[in-house]
Amino acid sequence: MIVALINQHRSEDRCVIARNLAVLRARSGRKVCLVTPAPHGSHWCFERNSAGIAPRIETRGAGKPGDGVELLRRHFNDIVADVGCRHTQASQHMLAAAKRVLVPVHGGDLDLASQYDLIERMHAAHRSNPDMRVLFVMVTAVDGPAATERAAVRACVARLRGAGLAATVLCAPAALDYGAGRCVCDAETCDPQAARQMHDLYREIYAPDTAPATVPMPLALFPPRAFVAL
Repeated sequence: MIVALINQHRSEDRCVIARNLAVLRARSGRKVCLVTPAPHGSHWCFERNSAGIAPRIETRGAGKPGDGVELLRRHFNDIVADVGCRHTQASQHMLAAAKRVLVPVHGGDLDLASQYDLIERMHAAHRSNPDMRVLFVMVTAVDGPAATERAAVRACVARLRGAGLAATVLCAPAALDYGAGRCVCDAETCDPQAARQMHDLYREIYAPDTAPATVPMPLALFPPRAFVAL
């Protein structure tokens, strides 16, 4: 299963959510790859794996349009792809292959130009992937979203066919540093509320997917350099 994350602005929230989803998915016994726009994948994953933090998360840079996604599908049960905020052929191909697309949004940061750009990208992906489910995820301050923020996000969701708004609201997930290679789901005892929000979001995304895991082929024949930069 491919879950892609995209948003309208450069934001650490997108990266943080992707890392937590990859960790939670790997804990269920799945072989997971975290894909990023960086040429060699996520530096966070390299720090995590070097420190021996479990579960181990494999990472790759976004592949060549067309063949990168197919290689990953053959060797991993799940892909969590941070496709960034730039429109590229590689990112659009990943969106077109995704079963779920998450869009983290701050209600106060929405503007008309970026909304139209994002919606056009989603419409383009949906034309080749009609089963794609798009879920907007509200990110807010600790005291929760204001009514005006909720209204702005709902208006954006309404412009995109088949999109929905997640029941889970995340409170500033990028605000805290849990150490190199670690995320909030590695620090559940010291930050239970933030960890619970990530667990809730995880269940919203993956609960409908009940297909059993298959044993993926090893990637020994496909080293990281087979995946190139965007």
